[in-house]
Amino acid sequence: MLIILFIFGLITIIYSFKHKNELHKVAFIIILLFGILTVFTTPTLISIDENEHFARSDMTSLGILIPEYQKEGYVVSDLVYQLQNNMGRTIVGNDFYQDSINNTKTFYDSGFPQNPFYGYIFSGLGILLAKLLDLSVIWAMWLGRLFNLLLYAGICALGIKKAPNYKMALLVVSCLPMSVFQAASFSVDGVIYSFCILSLGYFIYMYKTSSLINYKDIGVFFISILLVSFFKFPYGLFAFFIFLIPKEKFASKKLFIISRCIPVGIMIITMAYSLFYASHQLENTGRQIHFIQSNVSPEGQINYMINNPLNGITFFLQSANLIPEMVIDLFRFSFMQWTYNSFVLSVLYLIFFSIFSFIYPHEVNFKKKNRLKIGVILVLIYIGIIFIQYLSWASVGYNKLDMLLGVYARYYIPLLTLCPLICYLPTSINIKNFDLKILLVVIIFLSGTLILTISTFY
Repeated sequence: MLIILFIFGLITIIYSFKHKNELHKVAFIIILLFGILTVFTTPTLISIDENEHFARSDMTSLGILIPEYQKEGYVVSDLVYQLQNNMGRTIVGNDFYQDSINNTKTFYDSGFPQNPFYGYIFSGLGILLAKLLDLSVIWAMWLGRLFNLLLYAGICALGIKKAPNYKMALLVVSCLPMSVFQAASFSVDGVIYSFCILSLGYFIYMYKTSSLINYKDIGVFFISILLVSFFKFPYGLFAFFIFLIPKEKFASKKLFIISRCIPVGIMIITMAYSLFYASHQLENTGRQIHFIQSNVSPEGQINYMINNPLNGITFFLQSANLIPEMVIDLFRFSFMQWTYNSFVLSVLYLIFFSIFSFIYPHEVNFKKKNRLKIGVILVLIYIGIIFIQYLSWASVGYNKLDMLLGVYARYYIPLLTLCPLICYLPTSINIKNFDLKILLVVIIFLSGTLILTISTFY
């Protein structure tokens, strides 16, 4: 692995020399090379909730885009259990990976039925290809992960390419080890991250361009955000970045007015989807047992907060207390969070990203009031995700703000792209080969997480 990492790192550095003005290509290569290693070395379905994401991807491979709950559960192929029964195991010393895929129909009690189908099309195609080629069980997992990775790398590259400035910040977040790890699994997190990066690339473009903004520009910007919002409703607030674009930049007055109305429409549509569809679909899963046993009720929780407003206010004032936990959580991987993690990498990455955010010449000169507005949106998204998790997982009256609410750092990775916009200092620091040094650090962290995987499981 050390030899492979050295070769891949060398390829990336040489490629970045030749394409130093094409960071989107560099990002694509980094994600692809180190993501492929992640695909093949990460043990069976070990990413958080990957077993359920795999089940949903298998449904997609069967042509089931919108799962229908039946008495026994959701229709899947027996392949799901072939891998589920070996969760956490590697290919070393395990012969079951050589077994043929069992495509017999059976049932599974979950599979994220509340999530939109498009998040699983590519991973489902990977599984379908393994079935059509009559490959062994392991290839169903590998190809599904690989197709997910390719989608992530492609969309991130498009977002970075579109942004005239701020490319390095988008690259750093898209190549964050947790980003690549999730993208190289069956999780839909990669879809969420990539479309956030695409929308921010278009936002930076619209903010900096000297050309008039047309329907295509705002169309891609808003559609990207809409696609993300069906998964994570608070990220619909990204749409309000359009209010930072001056009126004179729009091709017509009509387009300007439309651009001001769409963000509200996105919030209404995705909120309705969350309340009237997604929440009810979530009840038709194995999680329902937890909800009943733990007295989890969104309606009851809201009523409790209304009747105890002081407790509610105190609860949200504590939201900043989770930030140190979030920093450490950036380098905790899978359901085995306390064995598959690195505190050292977490602290080092915090130092690196803080320095990067403050001193790297991002060349996007937002006025202080606009930086403040971006900061407000960041805080609202942060609190919004906590609130939704609180309603979805906490027992009625639970007054602590901790990891038991299911609040993980991976939910907030898109927010990291906003930090340099808010924190950068208008200094004149000039570091020779700064971009190359940043890329080297990115490669080191990705290599470190792969070594962590090998040392933990092999």
